[in-house]
Amino acid sequence: MSTPSISTSIRNSLEELAISDKASGIKAKFSVDLDRVDRFSFDFGQFYMDLSKTHISQELLSIYLKFANEIDFVAKRESLLAGERINNSEDRSVLHTLLRDISNQGISMSDDDVLAQAKASKAQFVDQYHQIQQQLSKREHAIKDIIHVGIGGSSLGTQLVFEALKDLNSSIKVHFIGNIDAHQLVDVLSQCELANTLVIGVSKTFTTAETLQNLDSIADWFKAGGVNNPLAHFYAVTAAPSKAHDYGIPSNNIVSFPTWVGGRYSVWSSVSLSAALVIGIEKFEEFLSGAAALDKHFYTQSPETNGCFLAAMLDHYYVNFLCVKSRAIFAYDFRLRSLVDYLQQLETESNGKDRQRNGDPVDQQTSPVVWGGVGTDVQHSVFQMLHQGTSLIPSEFILVRDPDHDLVEHHKELLANGLAQTAALLEGQDKAQIDSIHAQDGLTDLAKRAKIFSGDRPSTTILLDRLTPKALGALLAFYEHRTFCFGVFANINSYDQMGVELGKRLATQVKPLLDPVKPIQDSEQTQKSAEGFDPSTLSLLSKVGSS
Repeated sequence: MSTPSISTSIRNSLEELAISDKASGIKAKFSVDLDRVDRFSFDFGQFYMDLSKTHISQELLSIYLKFANEIDFVAKRESLLAGERINNSEDRSVLHTLLRDISNQGISMSDDDVLAQAKASKAQFVDQYHQIQQQLSKREHAIKDIIHVGIGGSSLGTQLVFEALKDLNSSIKVHFIGNIDAHQLVDVLSQCELANTLVIGVSKTFTTAETLQNLDSIADWFKAGGVNNPLAHFYAVTAAPSKAHDYGIPSNNIVSFPTWVGGRYSVWSSVSLSAALVIGIEKFEEFLSGAAALDKHFYTQSPETNGCFLAAMLDHYYVNFLCVKSRAIFAYDFRLRSLVDYLQQLETESNGKDRQRNGDPVDQQTSPVVWGGVGTDVQHSVFQMLHQGTSLIPSEFILVRDPDHDLVEHHKELLANGLAQTAALLEGQDKAQIDSIHAQDGLTDLAKRAKIFSGDRPSTTILLDRLTPKALGALLAFYEHRTFCFGVFANINSYDQMGVELGKRLATQVKPLLDPVKPIQDSEQTQKSAEGFDPSTLSLLSKVGSS
């Protein structure tokens, strides 16, 4: 029998509090705690976070502080920073924070060589960045399009950084290709001119099937345009330089990063080369420094004043004790349109686990579904469910106070909508209010009752002064540490991703079965390959393969 990940006393206390919170709601908390906004709002320097419209309370915090002591949270945080092998299923350290702060906040590493590797890697990236810029400046045709080929962690963060931080009048457009679906590739190539296009392939191992097949097809496009040796003009970003060289990329065109850089944490490394080439290395360094400043908050603040701990505490409480299944994130800034995709991978790939750290099945709920969109578009689709739906969905609103354009009325409208939604989710409206508001409108009683919604729906507001490189770096580092904290609460390993491997392996077995020349029924070899698949999959294979 496995050891429970939450003690009986902590679980009982949280279950009792949840019963009380369901009965009283959030609005009542403001009336009994006049300092609630100040008490549960935090200034991280680069952004401000207001948790007061959630179920947070001093009682909840007190229980989680006891929980933190029981699971030795502070020591686990120290283990992360000291480079201990906290990714126990793969026997690896988690070292991505070194990419943005090679001083490691003054904390001693368990392996001194790692700091030297981090320093050398950062210096190498800066040096290679300048070399590439020099090479590009000597080209006969200026680069107008960069095709960034990578999938998952080899693309999502870089795309977010590019979209968020590029100048509005940038002369270079970066196209991100991750999907093996050739419709995406064909669409991108149709927008590019051969002479003005740079290709950067990104893969940690340089064996990623989708990435290599997309690079092959782009190379064919170059050949069709008269380029005899297209790979000589490609760049590779990888932790396996020899693999990239074997593929055909010249050594001078290979940018490396350490093997200890995990995919969904690689945005801080040379994986973001294509974004750095557009925004400039200075802005990229500021992006790293913003993250390092947030690291310092997480490393030095005690749990009761640690914004990352408190946000994760709420995530854990909602999922396990208030029956929440999802969390919504809404970025009220078009430049952050890829943020939800990035955070979706960060949180669900990290904490979507059903195994405890010792391999036993979990005895609690883990990652909620993370979803969302860009305001105000989503207000005209999913917000109906947020306000009146039967599921409790904590929501996060990310706002930017000062825009980088001069259309003041547009931005006022944007901010007004974002702030109004958080107020509406909290307040709701009852029949008496509706009767007063629509007294002269001649609405039927049925129409009025249809306008009732309860309120007491939790929301968090994150406010950036401006969307600067430092602010973006701090924001992403905040979500990283929040994800770590949740994993500690749930007693899971946040740094492996075993769940994605089976489907990828089976895909290699499925592909040969799609050959229309050799239907499954007609070949002894294909029949053997099909062994082990369920009847539904076999039926679908037959239909697809016979087309």
